Amino acid sequence: MCKKGTGRKKGISAVIGGAIVLALFFVTIVPLIILMQNSYALFLNESNSRRIFDTDRMSESLVVSISQDALTKDLTLLLSNDGPMNIRIVRVWAIDAVRQAAIPAEEPCLKEDLPSLPPGANGTLRVQACVSGFTGTVQFLVVTERGRIFSSDKIYLVEGRPVEILFPYILSVSIINMEKGKLYEVYVTPIGDGRVSPEKFTHKATASNENVTVAFGIFPGTYSIALYESNKLVQLPEGNPQIIEVPDKTAVIFILGHKPYETVPLEPIISAPSSVKKGTEVVADIYVKLPRTADESVVITEVSSSFLTVTNGAIIEGEGCEIYEEVSLQPGQTGLVATCTISTDEVPRHVKSFTIIVNANSIFGEGEISSAIYTNKEETKDVKIRGDGPG
Repeated sequence: MCKKGTGRKKGISAVIGGAIVLALFFVTIVPLIILMQNSYALFLNESNSRRIFDTDRMSESLVVSISQDALTKDLTLLLSNDGPMNIRIVRVWAIDAVRQAAIPAEEPCLKEDLPSLPPGANGTLRVQACVSGFTGTVQFLVVTERGRIFSSDKIYLVEGRPVEILFPYILSVSIINMEKGKLYEVYVTPIGDGRVSPEKFTHKATASNENVTVAFGIFPGTYSIALYESNKLVQLPEGNPQIIEVPDKTAVIFILGHKPYETVPLEPIISAPSSVKKGTEVVADIYVKLPRTADESVVITEVSSSFLTVTNGAIIEGEGCEIYEEVSLQPGQTGLVATCTISTDEVPRHVKSFTIIVNANSIFGEGEISSAIYTNKEETKDVKIRGDGPG
């Protein structure tokens, strides 16, 4: 009987031991697994938050410009949020660009009551107090809540004031297809309290269909933009003068309807005998004709040294041809551009002719209106050799 009790006790002990081990598993291992799962979930959540924060931070885009108040002349920062994120500004620094030190002390010049700009919004900050009395080159740094830093251009100040007036906007005026020799004037006139510099631009066209673009510094406001050609207001389909609102519109284009000039090939003419005796010299005059279809007069500006070629042993005598420069041709007119002397002494006895060739693209002219380059087409003339000449 005693032996049976002992076996029962051992069985109970084994069950109790197993229960204790199972309890220890649930008390220690399971919570540890749950803790690890929760920690991993927290890690993933924090990692995702950091990634989103970095993405938002890199998406910030802020344009910082320096301007002056039109009335007080105080320095002002113009802020423009051209990115997709809301930007909250937390600090503004004024930096001495030479010494790389903060102005006026080692701390931000603005750090309270700073604006928050939604996407597409604009704002201003008065920063004159930051540089009061300062002489040197200054740059402003704008710090956002996410830690991005955006900088302005550098400007030179004398006792806290810029040497020149700073304009917050640039107005560009383009004149397209001007006529050579005409004088063009652009007037930018404020309507109200606007301010612009310069108020007038003058340009004399040096070529036909010339284009030019000029920039004006300008403050917000309403302006009249007028174009004059040789002291006469130009009549245009889109209207002239044009009335614009700055900053809603900062570009004006005047397209003039002048006729484009097209070049035509110059036509060479070779004036030389049709036949000569063997051993005699041939004098060839080279003319150029400007076709009647040309839109303008042309001045012959250059005749290439290799413009003329002779064949079959004929030789251009001396140092070449006598060239006549600055020959002016009107449409349909012909002008002499060169005179050449050609020797037939070296032509073989069995050869009965040689050819004079004016090479293509070897005579150059310039259009008097368009300043375009004109060149010639090729021209040839055969000269027969009849028997032996003197000697």
